Amino acid sequence: METAARQLLRALRGSRSQVALSRRLGYRGNVAAKWEGGQRFPTFGEVLRACGRVGVDVPGALAGFHGPSAPAWEPARPEEIAPWLRALQGQTSQALLAERTGLSRQQVGRLLSGRTQGRLPMVMALVDAMTGRLPELVAALVPIEEVPALARQAALRSALARLAFAHPWSPAAQAWLGTRREVPASTAAFQLARDMAIPVPLAEGLVAALVEAGVAEITRGRLRPASRATVEISASADDVKRLRAHWAQVSAARMADQPAEDLFSFNVFAASREDVERIKQAQRRFYREVRAIVSESTAEVVSLLVVHTAVLVP
Repeated sequence: METAARQLLRALRGSRSQVALSRRLGYRGNVAAKWEGGQRFPTFGEVLRACGRVGVDVPGALAGFHGPSAPAWEPARPEEIAPWLRALQGQTSQALLAERTGLSRQQVGRLLSGRTQGRLPMVMALVDAMTGRLPELVAALVPIEEVPALARQAALRSALARLAFAHPWSPAAQAWLGTRREVPASTAAFQLARDMAIPVPLAEGLVAALVEAGVAEITRGRLRPASRATVEISASADDVKRLRAHWAQVSAARMADQPAEDLFSFNVFAASREDVERIKQAQRRFYREVRAIVSESTAEVVSLLVVHTAVLVP
């Protein structure tokens, strides 16, 4: 993570000299040289302050990265990142965050409480442990191609997102391949079609798309997954609607003969507008907890989760 942090700091400087950036940030010494050399890392709050000083729209970047948590960071007090981190944390336990980052539970606790500000590599590791989307945050602040340590991961996630909209069944196909580890390339499409109950031509197109996007690879006649990355829905409103409609239809089709192992529940109710918003926030927390469970799980079965909160009568 230190390499990525140094590259981020270099990208933030842009065409300015290290001395010029240091002066712009109000330092007398050449602090930028120490940052980029890894001799001393700034706090994450200081990095956000520096971003603002060089023209980055930090509130917009944080909102684009994760909208619900963005208001917890106040531009007037850029050093105070603990409220934003807690908003990102959701229901993920400190113990799990410590395990994912290699930090102690005490270090995680101090970062989340604000008792310590946290140097850039430490906070980057924590954000990645919370969301799995660190490259997206970095890309919102600096050109991601200038941070090679994260650029490939960012490109892969972008490819996954494009793939999900172009081929709605692709996340399921990728998850299926993850459960199989590897399959003979010559019969992969037939196995996929059989297991997912989809037409063979569709399965053939999915296999080809996975390979073309770089999320699957063929080595010595075997089709293998190249990544277990998940996809964040981030595209045009029409694309998002189409993708959501696809999986809602898949879910509805299962209802015709609901397997015993499926779990379905619904609740139609009347509540205040304020409480409906509270329910939506609870849904967001639940979804993030599910993502945390998935990230730690072993791929054995492919599952679908659809949760929809809608106001039927305004």
